[in-house]
Amino acid sequence: MNHDNTTLADKLHAMSELLNDVKRAVTLHAQETELHNDEQVITYSAQLGQKLNQRRKALDIDLATLELQTGVSVSTLKRLFKDPEMVKFGTVLRVAEALGVKLCADV
Repeated sequence: MNHDNTTLADKLHAMSELLNDVKRAVTLHAQETELHNDEQVITYSAQLGQKLNQRRKALDIDLATLELQTGVSVSTLKRLFKDPEMVKFGTVLRVAEALGVKLCADV
């Protein structure tokens, strides 16, 4: 009977160690996610335009193609990328959606 108790104690100890490993992994992931999210924080409107333009370039989408995808003229796209305050918010949303960018607010 003592052998069964030792086996059970060993199993409980192993499970406890696995649980601690999972806790450390979750904590590390949360910290990495927080750091990544901090890098994505926009503090002024021109940054949003720059981020959208960087995304467009990363996707290798030229302005004419983005115009066709969104119905937003090239001249408006250029204004948006320079300063989003120069265009309607709905336009910003349409372009962000076309580029696969989620806009969210931290309130």
